[in-house]
Amino acid sequence: MTATDKSYAAYAAFDMRQFSAENFTRCTAANGFNHPLSGWSLSDWMVATLGELGEASNVLKKLNRVRDGIPGNAETPEQLLASLADEVADTFIYLDLFCQAAKIDLPKAIRSKFDRTSQKIGYRT
Repeated sequence: MTATDKSYAAYAAFDMRQFSAENFTRCTAANGFNHPLSGWSLSDWMVATLGELGEASNVLKKLNRVRDGIPGNAETPEQLLASLADEVADTFIYLDLFCQAAKIDLPKAIRSKFDRTSQKIGYRT
């Protein structure tokens, strides 16, 4: 998605902390998944995260077939790209729950790591 996309503004203001709170509530609520974070080990949460990433990898394999002119996909390239977006989103949703279970402040961890790597490579805005 780029700044020129008409729907970009709706997503540009994505609030990770607000999303995490909603994700936690849906996970634990009786009318959601009714699953406490402590109901799975960190290993279980990571396996779920990697399962979704594996599904994204499978979609990429199919997109590589399109790129290479290999027949066999039932989905169009557009359908595959939509599926890829869904699988990446599922991966993020599970990663967020993993981080909550591990007591990792994900926004803080991302910012800190990005800034340290930027400093290491000499990147400045």
